[in-house]
Amino acid sequence: MVQLWERSRAAEVLLGLTGFVAFPVSALLLGWLYLSTHAGRGRVPFTGEVGILLLVGVLVVACVATALVHEGIHALAMLLVGHRPRLHFETAPYPLLSLDRSDAPYGRGRFVVVTLAPFVLLTGAMVLGVAVSPFAGWLIVPTAFHITACKMDLAYSFVALRHPAGTQCRVGESGLELTDPVDYLVP
Repeated sequence: MVQLWERSRAAEVLLGLTGFVAFPVSALLLGWLYLSTHAGRGRVPFTGEVGILLLVGVLVVACVATALVHEGIHALAMLLVGHRPRLHFETAPYPLLSLDRSDAPYGRGRFVVVTLAPFVLLTGAMVLGVAVSPFAGWLIVPTAFHITACKMDLAYSFVALRHPAGTQCRVGESGLELTDPVDYLVP
C-alpha cells in the first residue's frame, strides 16, 4: 500500500514553530561556543551604515553558499546510493532549491542516509569551524541558518524511520510517498 505523508495543519504548525525557535536557539548556543573557545572577541571590519549593509550582505551570501553546499552533499549522497541527482529550482511560494523529486523510490535506509547526510556532515563541520576557525564569528549565522533549514530533512527521516524496513520512500510534489515492502512482492 502506498501512503502519502503530507504536511497536515498540525505538522505545518509544528514545523513553523521549530523553525521559529531553531534559529535563535542555535545561534545563541553557537555564540556561546564561540565565546567559550576564543579568548578575544573578533572584530567586525565594517563600520557605519555602509558597514552594516556589507555585514548583512556577507552573511546572506554565506547562507546562500551554505544552501548550495547542502544540496551538493545531498547530490553526493545520492550518487553513493546509486541514484542520479537532478537539480530543481522553484520560486513559488518561496525560493526552493531541491534535488531528485521524480526519481525511482529509495529503500528506507538509503533515503535516510541521503536525507540526513547534509545535516550530519555540514552541520558538524560548521560547528567545528565555530569552535576552532579563525573566522568562527562569520560561521554563526550560516550554521544557525543551516540547522533551521534542515527541519524538513529531519521530518522526512523521522517519518521514514517509523515505517518497517524495506519500505520504499520518494519525495513527490505532494509529500513523502511511502510504499510498504509487501507491495513490491506482488507481481
